[in-house]
Amino acid sequence: MANVSLNVSSRTDMGKGAARKIRAQGLLPAVIYRAGQPATSVSLDPRELENAFRRTGNRNTLVDIGVDGKTFTCLVKQTQRDPVSAVLLHVDFYEVDGGEEVTVVVPINPTGKAAGEVAGGKLSIIKRDLTVSCKPGDIPAAVDVDVTALDIGDYIRVSGITAPSGVKIIAPNDFNVVTVVGKRGAFEEEQEAAVEAPAEGEGAEEAGE
Repeated sequence: MANVSLNVSSRTDMGKGAARKIRAQGLLPAVIYRAGQPATSVSLDPRELENAFRRTGNRNTLVDIGVDGKTFTCLVKQTQRDPVSAVLLHVDFYEVDGGEEVTVVVPINPTGKAAGEVAGGKLSIIKRDLTVSCKPGDIPAAVDVDVTALDIGDYIRVSGITAPSGVKIIAPNDFNVVTVVGKRGAFEEEQEAAVEAPAEGEGAEEAGE
């Protein structure tokens, strides 16, 4: 997936008062940081950021930020939104190195039609996201999980998921990720009911014996 580019402006004014002034101008205060390095404070158009991620549909899209003659390749590490309006208030960008691994959270993507769904059950996703470790260029949009063989009552555990090339799934334990719940199809239920129900008049004969 290609990186997206953002136009930003550097800023030296800090504090809550400065942040309010920036927002009053229709801009978004943000910071670019990396462990052991001084942070770079910037401001940007929040619509540009929102539109970029809407286009990619990937929370882990790499962002190229040019400021003061230098380009930072970053991940969005944290966002702060107004609890009522959901308007973006602040963004933390984390600068990444293409040669080192990063840890990110990615969604799972069930693929195929589960056998249990064909029988009348319903696919239930227990864990929608997985934590993975990989180099920035290998970050997947999602981790595919083949559910074809999954019958009603069966589970796929994290240990049964094949990670994409260059990606390692990080899990504290072997938890369940997806299952099929429900009961068998109506056709089978009708067959069972026909076998179990007494034939017409059978009950009356027994009562008269």
